[in-house]
Amino acid sequence: MVFSQVLAAVHAVIDVVGFPGNLLVLATIFMESRFHVMRYILLASLAGSDILFLILGNSPSIASTAHERWLYGETMCKLHYLVLRYFYLNTVLHLIAVSYERYSAIVKSPLTYNSSITRSKVVVIVLIWTIPFLVCAITFFRRAESVFYYPKLFFCMGTTDAPAFHAAAVAFIVIAVPISTIFFLNWRVLKTVNAIQSNDQSVIFLESTATSSNNGPSQHQQHDARRIKDRKAAVDVCIIMAAFMICYLPEWTDLVLHYFFKVEFPSEVTQTTRCIYYISSVTNPIIYSVRKREFRGGVKRTLRRIGGLCAISYASGTDDVIGVHELRRAPTGVPSITESKAAQVPQQKDSLDSQTLNVPKGIK
Repeated sequence: MVFSQVLAAVHAVIDVVGFPGNLLVLATIFMESRFHVMRYILLASLAGSDILFLILGNSPSIASTAHERWLYGETMCKLHYLVLRYFYLNTVLHLIAVSYERYSAIVKSPLTYNSSITRSKVVVIVLIWTIPFLVCAITFFRRAESVFYYPKLFFCMGTTDAPAFHAAAVAFIVIAVPISTIFFLNWRVLKTVNAIQSNDQSVIFLESTATSSNNGPSQHQQHDARRIKDRKAAVDVCIIMAAFMICYLPEWTDLVLHYFFKVEFPSEVTQTTRCIYYISSVTNPIIYSVRKREFRGGVKRTLRRIGGLCAISYASGTDDVIGVHELRRAPTGVPSITESKAAQVPQQKDSLDSQTLNVPKGIK
């Protein structure tokens, strides 16, 4: 009972930290025009995926873990299992797309690469969200596996009667192929950036000694600064991949051994691996804010804008609460509208009397 309560509290903390963090990533990329490039658009799409993953995946687990039973019915239990599978595939495709974008910008075509949003890149983002849905729908309607509720785990898991060879092939396709692709792309990016930096060191040294009297940065220095920035971006992507793998590998190991080889772990172990998997949706905003200085500055500007909007809304709401009547009665030293109109009446009367007194005597 105590373990379940502690685990439910961890699930709640994941929601509290992950939801506003990913929402802030979306707001920053949307409000900052400098981030309207393909790399950051993919990161914004990944943040949106993490938000939906927390809402549809982690949030139902809070109450179910606290009560030690699934609270939302058999159909929702099976859909919850499919939701977890969908967002795993969605996240993997996002990471492959981010890695390939860095590969294209640094290795494949560094001189001709266009980071702006084009129609083909929009199609890629649509496919990232569509392909996992089709895979999960086909699996669900073909009934290639059976999904059952496990009372000790408080959620549903799948089982299959497929042979061991088929199990190994599916496990290889699901985890080994995408992870190997991500690793290869990032390895090529890091290798290329390091080679370019080592080759440019001698040229940059000669350029700096020849133009030591010049105060402005040379062309080679600007080129080197760009390469350093590219290398840091590649390292950031590697850190994001490593964080995802660290969070997902325990869940994947437990799932494969249970799903294909019928290995039963203690319920506390399986629940813990599932909770660690949910932490992957919290790591990305933290990595962006710690590693990316320009993104950190964009977050600060976004927070100031949000704070200004909240202050304006609070001020307007305060005015509505006070009301116009109270403002008239407030001792501000400025006469209210009613008092001004009341003061105008004797003034008009006096002006009429003055006009009557000033009428020439010859006119009746």
